[in-house]
Amino acid sequence: MCQCFPQFEHQDPAINVLRHKIRHGEEVDNPSLVLIWFSMEEAMASTCKQAAWSLYVAEYRLLLDTLSDDMLAGHWRLWCLDNIYKPLSALSRLVGSDEQKQELEKLFYELRVTSQFFKPGLAH
Repeated sequence: MCQCFPQFEHQDPAINVLRHKIRHGEEVDNPSLVLIWFSMEEAMASTCKQAAWSLYVAEYRLLLDTLSDDMLAGHWRLWCLDNIYKPLSALSRLVGSDEQKQELEKLFYELRVTSQFFKPGLAH
């Protein structure tokens, strides 16, 4: 099986196509792509809390990587920034240990630092 996105446990080809389009900004004038992707990921999500945790972290990572790619259109990167809170919100509902709480705090910190770094390039 192709491991195009190894950070995701589930490698459905249709979802991988969406991940690729989002990550590489192939349809920057189609913001619904991100919402469709979230819906498809949610439909395939496991009921296992650890698997769900891994999924939401991977979603966050994909959106953060896209946000950080200054070769992509600014409005696409802003759309990813606007939606990066969805996996973070899901993670905050899943926190079940101090370790997970610390990991989530690190993700929020990473987002603050990254968004501040790229903020000037997103303003154009």
